[in-house]
Formats: sequence, structure tokens, C-alpha cells
Amino acid sequence: MKIVIAAWHLKNFNVGLGRYTRNLIEGLGRVDQTNEYEVLVPVKDLNFPDYSNVRYRFCRYPLFKRRFWEQTATMSVGNYDLLHFPYDSCLAIKRGKFVVTIHDVKPLLYPKPTKHFNLYGHIKRLCIPRPLENIDHIITVSECSRRDIVEYLGIPHEQITVIPQGVEHGLFLPPSTEVTQAQAMIPYVLCVAGADPTKNIQSLIHAFSLLPEDVRHSHQLIFVGDIKKQGDLPLFVKQKGIEKQIVFAGMVSDQQLIRYYQHASLFVFPSLYEGFGLPVLEAMACGCPVVCSNTSSLPEVVGDAAMMVSPMDVAALEHAMKQVLTDPSLQHRMRNAGLQRAKQFSWEQTATQTVQLYERVAGN
Repeated sequence: MKIVIAAWHLKNFNVGLGRYTRNLIEGLGRVDQTNEYEVLVPVKDLNFPDYSNVRYRFCRYPLFKRRFWEQTATMSVGNYDLLHFPYDSCLAIKRGKFVVTIHDVKPLLYPKPTKHFNLYGHIKRLCIPRPLENIDHIITVSECSRRDIVEYLGIPHEQITVIPQGVEHGLFLPPSTEVTQAQAMIPYVLCVAGADPTKNIQSLIHAFSLLPEDVRHSHQLIFVGDIKKQGDLPLFVKQKGIEKQIVFAGMVSDQQLIRYYQHASLFVFPSLYEGFGLPVLEAMACGCPVVCSNTSSLPEVVGDAAMMVSPMDVAALEHAMKQVLTDPSLQHRMRNAGLQRAKQFSWEQTATQTVQLYERVAGN
């Protein structure tokens, strides 16, 4: 069977869609030596492992950016049995079965206000007026997302398959005893987030500022990720009087991210909405205690291994942070519970279930 994967988001490994796409492709290469894969990529020199049945085709079409690239690149490969977009998009003309991964419906629940005319969106509506009609099957990453897709897009439940994301267990590991003992840095609370307002960073900063003075002054709050577009954050931090304890680390490499996870006293993820919530899984795999929201998909991911609170309840968030930061035995139990929970998710499992889905859809 010839399977084509349009991997536009490999342009940026640091965002969620890029990480999902990269890990899915590498997982498929490890678990499936039967089917033939053609991976369409918008950039060169991605340094993927070599698999005998996986071919990478560089396609560069700058006009109209992603929308044009999707339509043109997929036409360049001829016929195929199945085409997979590992992100939410659509196709005007297909030459085989068409599968799309819809990670969540966040754009419908939290639309971004804009005053500008969206040329790309207008062209998409003209060329593909009924995009859902071309999709043969949808993959999503959580039961929460499947419920939302059914409710907000009107797609039948049986046309959607849930395949959870995984974690790279060879990379995201707890620290060795030697590294932990040698570490000499200020204890810190960690959050991984982007510029999306639904990450709810201000609530976390507010909750941190409410911690008892002795707890707050003995910890830093470190943010990893590109949150520059939230330009009001420095002012908000200053208003709370905690400038000396907040660190905006920006974008970091995977190796740096893993070290941040490994040595954090606590990982906090107060997001309002997640299709899956990969950072909480990565944190648990590194042996970091997790406090997160009790909303959307996050309860599915963490199970009983994390402490969950309402993301908009700042007092509850502060109380949960204080509990973990002041109770070493609780930290120890949460670390162990998180490690056991993370073992239930792997990219090999994600890839195996995806191959099974490909074969079922193509067979129909």
C-alpha cells in the first residue's frame, strides 16, 4: 500500500503539530516495514532516520504558503492508496483515501479576533466549499476532542478514531541520582507554554504571587516557550512584585527542555483547553510532579497521577502548588505515579494504531 503523508509542520519541531508529525513518522518507520511511505516535506535536511520503505520528497511552492503547498505537493506524487494530513486541513482533489488528524476544535471555541481580510481563508472557501466531504476518516488524539468534533463539526462518531499521542521514552527520562545530587540551583516551578492566551499564564503568575512568602522566595517560576506575543506579561509580573523570581527562558532545545523537566520541583499546566496536552506527559516521563487543569483532555492524559484544579480558580491553583512544594513525601509519590502513567503512552503504540487505521480505511 502506498501511503502519502503531507508533513508541512515539520518546518517547526518545537510546536505541538511539528512534534506530533515528526514522532508519528519516525514511529511508522520503526513499526511498519510492509507499506510504502512517501513523506512530503517543505524543508530540506531534516535528518530523519533512514527506513527502507520511507521516502522523503522535498516540495517547495511559496505561493499562498501552506494552502497552495498542500494542493500542489500532493498532486506531484501521482496515485496513492491513502493520503494523511497529520493536522486539520482539506484537499480539493484526492487520488485515494484521505485521512486527517484533527487535534482539537480550539479555533471554534476560542476564535482569534481579527480585523483583516483573510485572503488564504477566502481562497480556501472558493476552492473547497465543502471540505469535510472529501475526508474519509478523522484521527483525533483524545476522547474529549472526539466529543467536540462530533458536537461542533457534526461529523458522525464512527468516522472518528481516537489515537493518543506518545512520549519519547528514550529522551524524556528521569535524571540519574548522580545528576540530581550534583545539581546546585534555585528550586523552581516550571511551565511550558506558547503565546496562545488559552495557556492561561497570567493565572499561574497570580497564583505563584499568592504563595506564602517563605515558599515563594525559595523558588523561581520558569516559563519555557515562545510567549513574546503576550506583551503585557512583564507589566503583570511587575504589578505582582515578583520580577526577581520569574524567568522567561524562551525557546529551548529538546535537551534543555528535558533538563528543565528533570530538575523542576513542580510542573504546572493551567491551560483552559487542550486536545491532548503533550507537555504534561513529557513532564511525568521525566519524573516531575504535575499540577494541571481538570478540563478538556487533561484528565484523560494524567489519570490519577497528577493534582488537578479548575484553571480559573487562582486560590485552588495556589493551594495545590503549596501542597506539593512543601511536602517532599507527596512529591515523591507524585513522581512515581507520573512515571508509571507515562509508560502507558508511546509513539510506537501511536504508530501501530495509525497503521491499523490506514489499512482499515484503505481496505474500505
